[in-house]
Amino acid sequence: MALEWPESLEPTETSWGMTYNNQAFTSTLSNAQQIVGYPGAYWMCTLTFGVLFEEDERQLTALIGRLHGMFGTVKIPALTRTREDDVGAAVVVSGVAQATTMVIGGVTPNVRVFSLGDYLTIEGEMFEVVQDASANAQGRVTVMLNKRIRRALQAGTAVEYRNPYSEMRRVVDTHEVAIQPIVSNCTLQFREAF
Repeated sequence: MALEWPESLEPTETSWGMTYNNQAFTSTLSNAQQIVGYPGAYWMCTLTFGVLFEEDERQLTALIGRLHGMFGTVKIPALTRTREDDVGAAVVVSGVAQATTMVIGGVTPNVRVFSLGDYLTIEGEMFEVVQDASANAQGRVTVMLNKRIRRALQAGTAVEYRNPYSEMRRVVDTHEVAIQPIVSNCTLQFREAF
């Protein structure tokens, strides 16, 4: 079970990105390329803590200790993609494995409920909305996603859109914190866990 990220522990810099699972085949005769896309895309995240006072440093190193390197998982919040509005109690209607769209229900009818760039979390897996999406009269919306759905989503599963996060693990087993008088700093890299 993934650990919760401590609310009081905020990085000074965060970078998010995707690693896709594509293979390029280049002809040795003409240099023409063919690209094949496979499932297995995942999020990458780098967190930089430029100024850590003693209490923050202790909290961070204790969290890292509980992760046991790459073994454990933690819910990394997407701090810049939170929402305060209420579009309803969003739930999965359908989400087929390997699809790049899903249908969400339980949202406000006849309005735009998701904008491009919104993040959604379903059972620890985070997705980015890549096209504005408006609900129909029944409160259902088809959402286009930035990556394939890893495994079929069960109908009725809650969709977290206000405070999205991704369940992640460390990229490496080692870490170090640079300690100076009064303050410390640290950079950690994570990848989506699945």
